[in-house]
Amino acid sequence: MILVTVAACSGSPTQSSTVTPPAPPPAVKIVCPNPVSLVSSTGEAQAVHFDQPTTSGGTAPIQISCTPASDTVFPIGSKTVTCTATDSKSQTDQCTFGVTLTAPPKISQTSFVAFGDSMTWGEVPSEGVQGRIRILKQDLTVAYPTVLQSLLRSRYLAQAGAIQVTNAGKQGEHSDEGLSRLPSVIDGGLYRVVLLMEGVNDFPDYQFALANMRNMIEYAKRRTEIIFVATVPPENAIPQNLCYARLGNNQDSVAPYNAGLRSLAAAEGVTLVDVNADFNGDNTTLIDCDGLHPTAAGYKVIATSFFNAIKTALEVPATTTSTPFTLPVPRIRRSR
Repeated sequence: MILVTVAACSGSPTQSSTVTPPAPPPAVKIVCPNPVSLVSSTGEAQAVHFDQPTTSGGTAPIQISCTPASDTVFPIGSKTVTCTATDSKSQTDQCTFGVTLTAPPKISQTSFVAFGDSMTWGEVPSEGVQGRIRILKQDLTVAYPTVLQSLLRSRYLAQAGAIQVTNAGKQGEHSDEGLSRLPSVIDGGLYRVVLLMEGVNDFPDYQFALANMRNMIEYAKRRTEIIFVATVPPENAIPQNLCYARLGNNQDSVAPYNAGLRSLAAAEGVTLVDVNADFNGDNTTLIDCDGLHPTAAGYKVIATSFFNAIKTALEVPATTTSTPFTLPVPRIRRSR
């Protein structure tokens, strides 16, 4: 505030008035964007784009600069970006935020074989109904090995081209037939991981199925590095109009068979995939009209069960720096 004194004419008394100067412009303020976190699809450094900071106050025009700038190539890891706002009166303000670029997750094995009966093969009974005739209808697009392969490739982007889940299911197979067929599938060291789910075609003789599953596991352990063994889904004996063949008549065998598989997996030191638990008792929307085979949604549950177990067992721990990743050299174990 400034006091101004004015002398009046003709002997008038002196008058004073107050003049208020204009307020100074508000200081410039800058607000940075939220931290940026991205996954590099290749596991290498890449350009990162981020939004422009916002400003308030100051005297226009206001210049904004960030170091590093948006669209700069950032290395794997975390880096701090500093942004500065400068107005026409050289007032400045700064803010910072983080940019984190991580390598995609990696998995130690990429070659899988899914071995089993029609539930691995991908039979969808409702797709094979033609009037009162039921044909064996395989739908590879919904079969669990196909869905599992998609899930693995979607997560392990840098290895997607190498990940292969081979469908070695065979419809109608009994466990003793599976035991006889297994060597022709896994001998030679082509696959590093075996996914086993079989036994329902032997019900109600689940003890026979368990004995053959034990032999399959022990045989596979001598020729592969890693084995996953899955429990079987629930069954549904209630008739449905769409399917005339009812196959879900052995639901009383499901629980003791799965209990035996859990014990077997623990005794053999292999990973259990509890498919039955993940069905959460749903034998309607997840089990098709024959009461035995999964629906497309059911096959997705099976694939997700295997995916979660594989992720837990085989995913390589994340690193904060960019380091070359080399897959282990496959070792072929030959029988003596």
